[in-house]
Amino acid sequence: MRNSQRKPEEIPAQSGPILSYGNAAHAPGHASPIWRAGDNVWNIGYTLSGRAREILPDGETWEEPHDFMLIRPGGIHGWEVPRDAEEPWSVVWFVFLPKPDWLPLMDLPEEFPHFCRLPLAGREHDGKIRRALLQAHRFVSIPGGQALAMNAIERALLWLQLEFADSNTRFDPRVRTAMEILSRRLAEPPSMPELASSCGLSVSRLGELFLEATGQTPRVWLEQARLNHARDLLVTTALPVKLVAAACGYRDQRHFATRFRKCFGLPPGQRREREA
Repeated sequence: MRNSQRKPEEIPAQSGPILSYGNAAHAPGHASPIWRAGDNVWNIGYTLSGRAREILPDGETWEEPHDFMLIRPGGIHGWEVPRDAEEPWSVVWFVFLPKPDWLPLMDLPEEFPHFCRLPLAGREHDGKIRRALLQAHRFVSIPGGQALAMNAIERALLWLQLEFADSNTRFDPRVRTAMEILSRRLAEPPSMPELASSCGLSVSRLGELFLEATGQTPRVWLEQARLNHARDLLVTTALPVKLVAAACGYRDQRHFATRFRKCFGLPPGQRREREA
């Protein structure tokens, strides 16, 4: 079984949206140090078998078979497998930079601040979530497979939303509406007054709610969504860079290349070559 443990801070952000991943069986007595998730860095995991104790600033909990775990940016945790455990703790996990339009999908009920543990045993979509995460692990370990892996993770998050959408979550539905509108109109986004009006809000109030929910203004969120979409098009299509830029709302190819390099560490053409 693959065990590809690396601390997130050891891997540069430009290495891809998935910074670290693993599918590992941790033996009884195995423990991790306490660590903090970085800014905009999310950690998800799914327990395949065995159990482990999660150690958090505000308490502790247990990861059981069929449990899904999510740690938000800034979350602090560590874990240990009991020495007297009857079997290893087997878990598949990912540390990644999500696409901006994923944030509503990860608006899930918290057990502790920054920490979600969702029992899926007996839930209708448990098997689909498990299969999607295992598929993501298979994809991410092959050359050029990051885009496919991110698609599989997104499927898992969509199934989770179906299971827990009615639980206690934090996103204002008007922020969700704004995200959906922007995601559909990356190439020709509405003006801020038009977007706010579509959500039944003033421009200032939309900005406040958006910042509270995402940590970003709508304009910053939109540009990150555009750049992420551009990265996916470069990796998964043969479109010329000029057309990729236009599809994502950039009329000036040089400006697009500058913004892309600032975000991902490489200009668009070199990013495509490396993925290929």
